[in-house]
Formats: sequence, structure tokens, C-alpha cells
Amino acid sequence: MDLWTKFACRIVGWNYSMLKECSEASRKALHRYVGAVILMMLIWAFIGFCMAQRYFDLNSTGAIITGAIFAIVILLIERQIILIVGKSKLTMVFRGVLAMCMALIGATVIDQYMFGKDIEAQMSAIVEERAEAQFFYRKQVVEQQRILCQHELDSLNIVASQLSEEIAKRPVVTTTIYNRQPTGQVDSLGRPVMAVGYQQSTIPSPKQKDLERVVKRIEVLQVELNKHSEKLHSLREDLVAENRNNIGLLTELDVTFSDKVIFSSWASAIFYLGVFVFFLMIELLIVSGKWSSQSKCDYEAMVEAAQETNIKRICAVTESYNEKMNSEL
Repeated sequence: MDLWTKFACRIVGWNYSMLKECSEASRKALHRYVGAVILMMLIWAFIGFCMAQRYFDLNSTGAIITGAIFAIVILLIERQIILIVGKSKLTMVFRGVLAMCMALIGATVIDQYMFGKDIEAQMSAIVEERAEAQFFYRKQVVEQQRILCQHELDSLNIVASQLSEEIAKRPVVTTTIYNRQPTGQVDSLGRPVMAVGYQQSTIPSPKQKDLERVVKRIEVLQVELNKHSEKLHSLREDLVAENRNNIGLLTELDVTFSDKVIFSSWASAIFYLGVFVFFLMIELLIVSGKWSSQSKCDYEAMVEAAQETNIKRICAVTESYNEKMNSEL
């Protein structure tokens, strides 16, 4: 039991040594605070896990870490309330506003799972509308690219046909190489007499290389043309998948709070309101218990008494020091 009490004191920030001198009422208050804190930590760990998977696209490990961070944040927030000495209206108002925000977030996340099928149905309609709006423009772009590719392909096919005909007529080309060689004689001026000779050889037609380049380009264009044709056939499905992947938080919130999901009927609106009030009451559980009690538990009274004693002692020391300084002057 002492181990659990020490652990509970560490959670809420109470001093275990002071608690041992207090009555059973203080221990019950401690367990009440710890129970409320653990309840809120569990709820917000689940909410953080859901948000990480739904909005942040994290895997299970990342979602678990996010849920743990949410739980720690809740613990730190609630300790701010539990460890306040006395009562502060400003803190109560601040915590009330924060509770409203947290209840709104929590109720929205939970309702998005509860109304998941209705939201998905409306999302599908929105995705189809967006894909339809983009379809004709994308189709014109792809069709224009396909037409340009087809024009170039037709032109190259004509060039390839002409080159093939010319190569068929002249598959090889005869070349003549002229050379001069000395005969070993000299003319009247003493210059060597040169004999002119030539050598003939045959080589493949130079147009063969041109034809190979044209054929390679035709093959590339044929592949691009096939891609454009396939893209036209699957364009609508690709647009639907693209828009479905680009659905963001704002769009999902618009659908959730539209007249087709939560506010589609009185029953769904009342259900959402009930979930919201449930989260709000849980968020205010600690602050309402702390501020609504008519009397403090003896642990809190002991803390306040120790604070007042220290303040009086400090004031007394300060006054005596001031009097001493004045007497010396």
C-alpha cells in the first residue's frame, strides 16, 4: 500500500512525508486525483494514437509514441491544477476554456470513428466531384501530348521509309582514293616525276546510320505513345486515387460537421453533444473537485499553513533587518 501511495504522490506531485502525518481524508483525496488523472491519460493516449494514424499517417510505433506524449501532456496540465496552493479564479477560468477546447478535439476525433462510414460515403462523393472537375482539363493535356507524339511518329515513319528506299537502291557506295607515287625519274628541271594512281573501295551507304537513328527515335516515341494511351484509359481512376490521398483535415472536418453527417438529424446532433459534454465533464473532473469542496483536506491545509508560517518568518526577518539598518543610520 505504501508503494502505491508513494507512486500516487509522484504522479500528482504531493510530498509523501507530509502525507504520512495527514488523516485518511487526504489519502482519499490523493487517490481521487490519481484516478482522475489516470483516466484522462488513458483517454488522451487513445485519442493521440487515433490522431497519429488518421491525420499524421504514422505507423503503429509512431502512433504509440504520440499517444504517450499526449498522456504526459495531460499529466503536466492536471498537475498545474492539483499543485495550486489555495484557490485561483483566473486558473479556474483558464482551465475551463482549455477543457472546452480539449473536449471539442476529443469529441471530434471519437465521432469521426463512430461516424466513419457516413464520413467515408460523403468523402467518396467529394472525391468524385473533384476528379470530375479535373478530368476534362487533364484529358486535354494528355491528348495534346499524345497528338504531338503521333505527329512526330508519323513524320519519322515517312523519313524511315524514304531512307529505306534509298538504301535499297544503293546499299553500298563506291569511293575512289587517288595517290601519287614517285617513278624514280626526273624532268628537265631535276624534279622527280610522280605517277598518279587510284584505288576504289565500297562502303555501306551513309544513310544507314541515319536510318538507325530514326528507328531508335521511333521506338522511343512508340513507348511514349503507348504510355499516353494507357494514361488516358486510367485517367479517371488516377484522379480519384490522387484526390483521395490529398484529403486533408479541414475537408474531413467540413464533412464531419456538415448537414449530411453530424447535423443530418436531431439524433446525430444530440449524440455528438452528449459525447462533447462527456469529455467536458471528464476534463473538469479535477478542477471541479478541487474548487467545489467546502473545506480543504488536511494535506492542503498543512501546505498552506507551512506557506503562511514561512511567509511570516521571512517578513519578520526582513523587518528586523530593516530596523537594524535604520538604527545604524
